[in-house]
Amino acid sequence: MKNAKEKIFSCIKILFLIFTAVLCLVRTEMINTAVSGAVERCLTVIIPSLYAMMIVAPLLIKSGVIGCISGFFGNIGKILFGMENTVFSIFLFSMLAGYPTGAKMLLTAHENGLVSKKRAEIFCGLCYGAGSAFVFGCISGRLFSITSVGKIIIISNITANILLAFVISFFTRKECSSQKYTSGIKITSDMLTECVTGGGRSIAEICFMVTAFAVFTEILSFSGIIPHIATAISAITELPPSDSAQILCAFLDVTAVNGFSYGNFALLPYLSALVSFGGVCVIFQISAVISGKLSVKPLVIIRLSSALLSFLICKIITPLMLSDEVISTASVNVRTHQANSPVPSLMLIIMTLMLFSEFGKISREV
Repeated sequence: MKNAKEKIFSCIKILFLIFTAVLCLVRTEMINTAVSGAVERCLTVIIPSLYAMMIVAPLLIKSGVIGCISGFFGNIGKILFGMENTVFSIFLFSMLAGYPTGAKMLLTAHENGLVSKKRAEIFCGLCYGAGSAFVFGCISGRLFSITSVGKIIIISNITANILLAFVISFFTRKECSSQKYTSGIKITSDMLTECVTGGGRSIAEICFMVTAFAVFTEILSFSGIIPHIATAISAITELPPSDSAQILCAFLDVTAVNGFSYGNFALLPYLSALVSFGGVCVIFQISAVISGKLSVKPLVIIRLSSALLSFLICKIITPLMLSDEVISTASVNVRTHQANSPVPSLMLIIMTLMLFSEFGKISREV
């Protein structure tokens, strides 16, 4: 029975790959549009907001900065959330640093013997959050033009994370070990070079994944799968099919939220839930960043729970936080979003490739 299921699954994958290849050859304009949109998001959103974090995150662990900072918290993390001081510092930092940042820091901490593999896998689901640039720039600024929306989403997401961390602490507190740190901080040129090249590889993997998911989503839309599922979602949520389709696309890749209709506050709880979950694409990004060294199964379960919590919290606090906002659809001036110049991002890519080349030469010489 098991072999039969594996064969059926393999056949489905092969057929899908063949269908994708044929579609890429026949519907070149559709694929070109999807890829172009993904590349634009990478150059104007992902690289500017995440590239620096992908470098800083492991550097904070390797240099000992996190160890020094953790000493200021004492046993707060252990008492409240059953977290080692290092993990507690990562937990606080990662909720606003961008999705893969927490996982990358936890992997570095695990490789440096600061946290066990099992605990690192669990905490990957908690040390997780969208970058403020994404929330305020791509959602609050582009879709609503008021900063209150960004604050609502961030508060909903952070509150959901804290509540889940407290619940999970009942299972993690017993295994939490005390840590002692020296006050020394050491940053060498080799360490910095390694973090820059590692960050470059991570950001490249993320951008490749975003592009692949853009094509995948376009294929699902073309084949009618997304419209059919969107119709079923509309029957449950009573949302228009177009909004349901957009929610489904954002569930696959959260950067697709920029396609939501302007000023639709009814979608705000769904946006909050989607940002909290991060999308299937982000799960794959994190899997690529941690290179299979940690399991993502606990992360998926925790993030789905967090999305539900964030949805409910957003429902509660939205009327309170928007009570002073004067929202009139008749008087709202829709502002067209102008993407930032991709030149800085392109320069970053070029310089990183040059650094890769030099680092490779040095490694071969050694």
